[in-house]
Amino acid sequence: MFRYGIRLYSTKTQVTRKWSSSEVLTLNKSKFKGWCIPITSNSEIKPLVQQLYTLDTKLMKASHPEMLAWKTADSPNENSTSGNSKRRVSKKKSSAPVSDPSAYTLKKLTGLNQGFNDNGEGGSGLRLLGLLDRLKLVNVLVVVTRWYGGTPLGPARFKCISDVAHEALKNGGYTDFRPEGNVWLDLSKLPNN
Repeated sequence: MFRYGIRLYSTKTQVTRKWSSSEVLTLNKSKFKGWCIPITSNSEIKPLVQQLYTLDTKLMKASHPEMLAWKTADSPNENSTSGNSKRRVSKKKSSAPVSDPSAYTLKKLTGLNQGFNDNGEGGSGLRLLGLLDRLKLVNVLVVVTRWYGGTPLGPARFKCISDVAHEALKNGGYTDFRPEGNVWLDLSKLPNN
C-alpha cells in the first residue's frame, strides 16, 4: 500500500489528507495506476490533481494521466445513522477496518455533486463513477492513469481501469465496510485521512 500526504490549507485550519494508490498493472505493455483521496468539495479536485503530478513525476509521460471520477454530498449530522457525531475515534490507520461504520455513513445524499473526466479514454470516467456507486462511497476522488503501450486493448482496458481504482480504494481501507440498503460511506469523516 502506498500513502502520500498532501496538506490542504484553509483560512481556519490545516487539513492533511493522504492519497492511496494501487500497484502498477501492466497488460500488453500498457500500464495503469489508480489513486484515491477523500474530498469534501469538487473545488478541491483541480489542486489535488496538480499535487498528484508533484508526487509522481511519471504522470507527465502518461497518455491518459487524469481519468477521474468524484462524488461529494453534504454530511449534516441529521443524515448520519449515528445520533452522536462527536464519537471518540481510535487512532488506528485507515487501512484497518472501520470500527463503527455507522459513525461514517449517510442515509441520504443531500447536495449531491458528482462527475467524471475521461481524459481521452472514452467511457473510463463513467466506469469509475459506477464503481463509486457500487461500493456506496461518497466524498471521494478517484484518479486512474494509463501509459499506452502501443497495442489496443479493446474492452480489457476498462477492467484494468476498474481494477486499479478498486485496489487504490482497498489500499486506503475504504472497501472494508459494505453498506447495505441506501446507506453511503462518507470518506471525509473517516479518521486519519
